[in-house]
Amino acid sequence: MQLVYLDQCVISRLLHKPENEPWEELSAAIVLGHAKRRLLCPSSLEHLVETSAMTDSDAIDVDKLMRTLSLGWSLAVEPRLVARQIFCAPKGIKMTRGQFLQKGLWNPISRSSALDTLRQLKGEMDPHNAWLMQGVNEINAIARDGKRGGSEILKFLIQRTKDSAAKRLAIAASSALSTGRAEILPSKHCQACRDWPSTIVYTLVKEHRFRSSSLLELQTKLLQEGVSFIPTLRIVCELQAFQFAQREKIEPRDQYDITRIGCALPYADILITDGGKAHALRELGLDEEFNVEVFSMKKGELPDLISCLQQISGK
Repeated sequence: MQLVYLDQCVISRLLHKPENEPWEELSAAIVLGHAKRRLLCPSSLEHLVETSAMTDSDAIDVDKLMRTLSLGWSLAVEPRLVARQIFCAPKGIKMTRGQFLQKGLWNPISRSSALDTLRQLKGEMDPHNAWLMQGVNEINAIARDGKRGGSEILKFLIQRTKDSAAKRLAIAASSALSTGRAEILPSKHCQACRDWPSTIVYTLVKEHRFRSSSLLELQTKLLQEGVSFIPTLRIVCELQAFQFAQREKIEPRDQYDITRIGCALPYADILITDGGKAHALRELGLDEEFNVEVFSMKKGELPDLISCLQQISGK
C-alpha cells in the first residue's frame, strides 16, 4: 500500500462542489486507489486545525473523507516523531509505519465540542505563528525589490536555521541534565503553546527512557552534527529558509504546511501539495533525497498526477 500525503489544499478540492469540478478526475483516482487498498492517506493534527477554519458542514465532510482515506491512521505529532528519529538514528533502526503513524489518535470533528476545541487551538496557534514570522516579514517587506535571494544567501539561511534549531534542542537537553528532570515548558512567545525543544526532550525521557548519558550524547551530537541526523527537523529548517529567501510574506498556514511536510516526506511514496511547496522541495532536492514523487495541484501537473495514481490502482 502506497503512502500518499495530501496537503490541505488537496483535501479541500476533494469535496463535491461545483468549483471543484476541475479536480473531479483526481478525486476519483484517489478514491479508487483507496477502495482497492492501494493508497493510504494519513491525517494529522495540523489537518484538523486547518479544517476547523471551514464552515461546520464542510469541516465535518472533510473530516469524514480523511477518516475514510486514512483508515483511521494519522501522522505522529511532530515532537513524538522527532523523538523517535533521535532514538533510532544512533542505532541505525529503520522506523516502521507503526512508529510514524498512529491509529485512532483524534476524535471525529462531528463529536460534541471537538470543532470548538480545534478552533480555539487555531486561534492560539495562528497569532503565535504570525508573531514568530513578523520580523522576517518586516525585513522582507523592506528588502522586497522584485528579486529573490541567490544560492549563496539560501545556503547561508539554511545553515543558520539548522544551527539555531540544533542549539535550541541542545540547550533543552542541557537543561534537563542540569536540573535532573525533563519538563514541557510553555513557549516564550505564547503561554498556550508548548516549547518544542523541551517537549522533544521530555518525550525522549518519558517514552524512550533517555537518561543522563543519553542526553549528554544527544547534546554532543547536536553540537557536532547539527540536525543532519533528524530528518523532520532538517526538512522543516530547509523549507523555512527557502521561504525566507523568496522574500515573500509568510502566513500562519505556511507553518502548518511545513510541519506536515517535514513529518510526511521521510516516509511518503507520493506527496501532493501547493505549487510553492512543491517547487521548494524540488529546488532543495528533497524529493530525490527521500525518493518521493512530489506533485502540485497546478492544472499543468494534474494529468501526470492522475496517471500515476491510476497506475498504482491498476486502472
